[in-house]
Amino acid sequence: MNSRAQPELRPAITTRGVTAKALRAFAEHGARDRINLVCIPWCGAGASVFRRFAACVPDDMALHAVQLPGREECFGQPRLRRMADVVNYMLPEVAALCADPHKPMVLFGHSMGAVVAFELTRALAREFHVGPSLLIVSGHGSPTTRRHTTFQWHTAVDADLIANIRSLGGTPETVLLDGPLMRTLLPLMKADYEVLETYTPHAATGALHCPLIACAGREDREVTLQTLNAWRDTTNAESIVHWFDGHHFYLHETPVEVMQTILSWIAQMPRRPTSPNIAPNTSPSVSPL
Repeated sequence: MNSRAQPELRPAITTRGVTAKALRAFAEHGARDRINLVCIPWCGAGASVFRRFAACVPDDMALHAVQLPGREECFGQPRLRRMADVVNYMLPEVAALCADPHKPMVLFGHSMGAVVAFELTRALAREFHVGPSLLIVSGHGSPTTRRHTTFQWHTAVDADLIANIRSLGGTPETVLLDGPLMRTLLPLMKADYEVLETYTPHAATGALHCPLIACAGREDREVTLQTLNAWRDTTNAESIVHWFDGHHFYLHETPVEVMQTILSWIAQMPRRPTSPNIAPNTSPSVSPL
């Protein structure tokens, strides 16, 4: 991914001049906020999918969700089709959340959002020398285990893509059977799949230096023990693997339990941001299945 100069921000980060466009706040308490939780959604999803988490957020945490172009109130905006564009779209705002060294930022991404969160963490370290205090990647195997195949969902016929969406669960059947609605949604889904299917992780950017938790549903056919465990190799810091009960969209099935688990992970992390310039613990661990 090519580095892009950000005129609004420098390594000494300031929020001045950063216009909010990518983040939506679903829980914010002003001066009481001591932690920022930033959530990145999956293919075709908008920021509002994380609204249900807001009820579980404590008074000292702000919950932000990424809103990419082409969805919800941004429906008319041009869709992004490359990973570099997706990361650069949200990079200034997420970097600005790292401006206060006493207010840790936790990054959570599900499915496509897991890969975006991984590349965003790399970009934060490369361009601003900051990063999340904790990275949580969900519902997707490590990019290092990506299978090489000539088949691509972003060029698939609509009927096959709809069948794949149905098999993953998480989308109401009434939506899948609504022809006009699906003709509106499928171009967005294909653009997001194009982001993933044209993406190649660049090893030259180096390993991460923040703690990492990789999680998935036990019945998720998109993730295996091998591909989830492989996330450990992407960071030099402590890492664990956690399996939730459920399918690919386990966080739809038990949102309160999922959020409570995330909060327990956050409560156990050090109360300071992780600096990419500090050599961390190099002995990752894996929780039992």
